Amino acid sequence: MKSKKVMPRHRKEIIRLREAGNTWPEVSKLVGFSRATVQKVYKEEMKPSEPPPQPKEEEVVPELPKYEEARVLGPVPNPRLMRIFFKDREGIGICVKRPQDNHRLNSMVLVKKVEGNEELYRLV
Repeated sequence: MKSKKVMPRHRKEIIRLREAGNTWPEVSKLVGFSRATVQKVYKEEMKPSEPPPQPKEEEVVPELPKYEEARVLGPVPNPRLMRIFFKDREGIGICVKRPQDNHRLNSMVLVKKVEGNEELYRLV
């Protein structure tokens, strides 16, 4: 069966019949197109031609995460953690790592602070 092209007059008829309260099968039978084609045409015609303009938001520059250099101080009993210290400031922290990641003592690592815990860091 050869497919028919949906002409503008058919489109208007589909809109008119559907808005008059006819069901999809009734509309498709009256205009001579399949139900799926009729629904597609209706959806296309009812779509707004241009999206409404959205108010411009001020461009927010996301704050980049702060990375710090630390040296590995040593392991702790938990294989997912290691002790670290910072050369530029006083203090020792705990760093989350994968159990298979082994870092030598005094090796440099990049870490990022974990939100909600002052002494906990994670590898970057």
